[in-house]
Amino acid sequence: MSDVFSLKEKPFPILLREALENSFTGIIFVNSEKWKKGIILRDARLCSIQSNRPDELLGSILKDMGIITEEQNAMSLSKARIEGKKQGEILLDIGAVKDSDIEAALKRQVETRFLDIFTWSTGIVQKVPKTGIEKAPIKTRDELNALIMKGIIEKTPFSVIIDSLSPYADARPRILKEDVSYDTGIDLKELENHNVSEILLLGQDLPRVLLGLLCIGKVSMVESKHKKLIEKLRSRLRRLRDMEPYERFGLKPDATDEELNRAYIRVVKANHPDIYSSTDDPEVMHLANEIFTIIQSTYSSLKKSRSGKASGQKEITPELRAEVLFSNAQDALKSRDYEKAIDLLRVCVKLNPGERVFMESLIKTMFLKWQSTGRGNSLEIKRLIRDGIKKFPRSDAIYVVLGWVLKNENSPRATDAFRKALKINPENLDAQREMRLHYLRTK
Repeated sequence: MSDVFSLKEKPFPILLREALENSFTGIIFVNSEKWKKGIILRDARLCSIQSNRPDELLGSILKDMGIITEEQNAMSLSKARIEGKKQGEILLDIGAVKDSDIEAALKRQVETRFLDIFTWSTGIVQKVPKTGIEKAPIKTRDELNALIMKGIIEKTPFSVIIDSLSPYADARPRILKEDVSYDTGIDLKELENHNVSEILLLGQDLPRVLLGLLCIGKVSMVESKHKKLIEKLRSRLRRLRDMEPYERFGLKPDATDEELNRAYIRVVKANHPDIYSSTDDPEVMHLANEIFTIIQSTYSSLKKSRSGKASGQKEITPELRAEVLFSNAQDALKSRDYEKAIDLLRVCVKLNPGERVFMESLIKTMFLKWQSTGRGNSLEIKRLIRDGIKKFPRSDAIYVVLGWVLKNENSPRATDAFRKALKINPENLDAQREMRLHYLRTK
């Protein structure tokens, strides 16, 4: 049973992807207003391509290659129609070409006919499955993959690239195989650093390579499990960008320094990236960090513009100072300066002992330092964990670190800590992962 649709509904690269994935056997007819093509496939391997374009006839290809003249082309084509022979046979009979010329021209003819379809952005497709196609494949799978990559990278209109990739906008590419026979000219790992919507904004090279690799099965698309949260953060980011500086803190320009400081603390607590760390999602963290950066830069800008003004307001509060130091600690963590991060976090806990995220971050950072550098010890970390649980008994993050410490000591009580974390927060990904590993080991 045939399937009919337009290239607007399903662009040619995506059509090929489906054919390769399903090992399609049959004929794919692709018609534009003027031209008609027929792609014959057997188990998704290219057997032949039919075309009604005069410039894609064998004689025209040989003429373009400089092997025969225009007169020889016209004469042999006319004679072939009269005698019911192939044009190549006529040219061989009259001695105008050699067998090797015909072989080279047929190879170029297939590639020319195939690559031409990549330039089409409109047209009608009829996909007709057929069993018993006896034609032998004329391209290996690797050769076909290279041809598809060439068509997408060099021939396909960028509007078609966008249409083909847009359904995967929120997905993140994952490289499945790096043995690509076509030289892409880029570091393939770069694709995994962005989601598709970001890649589409990075010029044309990366999106073209991504679509090519997707179509030949070298890349998969990993959908985020946090689509609603991502959209919520995107919406918040758009609103922040549209707001005036004071609006971002819910204030008017005549707000006092004390009001600005308190509003800053409130907004930082509501938007700190650590809130989303358990999602383990790069897109979520990217958006959260962008939002936090806007908040930080806006506050710094407002404080600078207000400096030197006589206000008679109170000095910066301990809570606000803790938030600033916490931001500095996060920067130190990014550069893996664990000592500096721990020193700053200790001050944060001292300045604002009721803020749970400060204690959680301190405990986790001490564990990271122990694991990464070998400096520190489990007793010191467990002592801090005991204090943390006493103050924040509902902290799943602290129980996860306790589980990691016990796991490093080969203690069977590690699983109890991970179970406790999941009881507090069933969505904790670290605890989920550890319990999965535990079940796999005990099977």
